[in-house]
Amino acid sequence: MFAVHDMQQVHEWFLHRGLPLVLTRRVRSRHLIERSAPMVSGIGALTAVTMLLADVTGDSPDYGYSLRLGIIAAVLVAAPFALYLLHRVDTTLGEAGRRTAALTVMAIFVVVMPVTVSGWSAAAAAEAPAFVVITLLAIWLTYIGFGSIAGWAFRFAWVQLGALGTLMSRALPLLMLTVVVYFTGELWQLAARMTRQRLWQVIGFLALVALLFMVTTIRDEVRSLREDLAEQNDPASLLTGTPLNVPPGERVPRTELSRGEQINVVAVMVVSQAIQVVFFTAGLFAFFLALGIIAVPDDVAVLWSAEEVCAIGQPPCAGTWFGVHIPIPQTIVHMSLLVAVLSGLYFTVSTSVDPLYRQRFFDPLIADVAVSLAGRDAYLALESRKVTP
Repeated sequence: MFAVHDMQQVHEWFLHRGLPLVLTRRVRSRHLIERSAPMVSGIGALTAVTMLLADVTGDSPDYGYSLRLGIIAAVLVAAPFALYLLHRVDTTLGEAGRRTAALTVMAIFVVVMPVTVSGWSAAAAAEAPAFVVITLLAIWLTYIGFGSIAGWAFRFAWVQLGALGTLMSRALPLLMLTVVVYFTGELWQLAARMTRQRLWQVIGFLALVALLFMVTTIRDEVRSLREDLAEQNDPASLLTGTPLNVPPGERVPRTELSRGEQINVVAVMVVSQAIQVVFFTAGLFAFFLALGIIAVPDDVAVLWSAEEVCAIGQPPCAGTWFGVHIPIPQTIVHMSLLVAVLSGLYFTVSTSVDPLYRQRFFDPLIADVAVSLAGRDAYLALESRKVTP
């Protein structure tokens, strides 16, 4: 018979490993507003900084407007640190201060941000519901443990970043092929005439295809892990050094994963692989931006893209990135992003059949998830003993 003396430590262990849905609803509902505030403040700070840069880099910046956005961004950036310090104060006053600070952050995002953007007008009232929806979505994501899942996946992907470098070196033939595609005039014309909204729609469609492929592949891996590997591994050896130590020879009953737990396990594996795909795609995007700037003169870019927006004989139109003006032609930005995302889709498919990538990245990922699932079985066994008369 095994026992756990500190259940809070067990809860933190599951959250650290990206399995929040293993915990009961009561546990996940604790201090939900306070735990949601850092996500709301992060979204608000990122929005304020983006709008600030867009205004400052524009043709006629409003420095008073920029100053207000800068103050909001500074307050929202400092908010998570203040919440952390209040969390360390284990008193009733600290608890009340943490809740008050969390509500203040949400009020700044829901009320102050729309008023700063649109002033005291009907436009601010029309934009406020969107900020409310974002806040509610952040609270719901906190409840299901999105931050825990993303944090574990990012840590694992970062540790295994060497596998990405190995596979990128093996993907040099793909890079050479995409370089040839990059200098195709017809594709430049498509990129030049494609609006940014349509480009994001194309990227979203390709990302959805890649996501469906990863979910299908990883779901089969989880099923195989549950049916085969769990039978071959001893829970006592898997859980050594964890808060859920199991005595040698102790049999831990293995129950079927609930729908939420299945989604949770697949999500942590999908997100960890998706992070590496994003790293790969971002690297290619930066590479093609540099290649376009170095290898494609302005007059050639105008000729290839048959640019009609800017006057003939003038440089191509300046690019923007989320409203921020950048000193790179818009056509090069579109072209680089499109080719990089297409390459990222190929990378996603190729990783599933590459034996070296599986050995360097996927096998350690499966082994890590096996430990989490063994801990889940031990945790549920403990919970069942608590309710058994």
